[in-house]
Amino acid sequence: MRSVSQSVGLSLLLLLALAATACAEQLVVPEGTPVVLVFDQAVSSKTAKVGDVIPMHVKDQVSVGKEVVIRQGTAAQAVISKVQKRKRYGINAEIRLVIEPVKSVTGKLIPLEPQGKGQQVGGKKTGQAAAATAGGAIVLGPVGLIGGYFVHGKAVNIKKGDAITTEVVQDVVLRRK
Repeated sequence: MRSVSQSVGLSLLLLLALAATACAEQLVVPEGTPVVLVFDQAVSSKTAKVGDVIPMHVKDQVSVGKEVVIRQGTAAQAVISKVQKRKRYGINAEIRLVIEPVKSVTGKLIPLEPQGKGQQVGGKKTGQAAAATAGGAIVLGPVGLIGGYFVHGKAVNIKKGDAITTEVVQDVVLRRK
């Protein structure tokens, strides 16, 4: 009996040691970890098309504790998923990007999305122009609406070197080399 209980005890110790070793070989990149990407080319709502690939790179190395998980300069890219040209009545242009996953130091891909998902990267809504149009319609009638027709929204113009802060979408487990 004693040898059976010793064998079971030894097996449990061995399993615990293996589990501890496995945990030590893993590193978790937590959801929400910020990753700043820099545009490697200019993008404009005047010329952009759905499906265009926009090259980018990681601005600064990303670390978890003292461990680097994404190197500075790592290539990244985004794909344009929607382009809306600027419109009359002060409605600004819009470009939507899908950020492709970026490669970690171990080669595993880390999924990213813009921080504050749904916020605009370039261009602002010109609510004043829309309000002026509505105000013009009340005060001036049809003449005010015609005036608002000539108020154009702004185009989205992203310059080479502009940055966007993204974040890790979900916890990613990396195996240490």
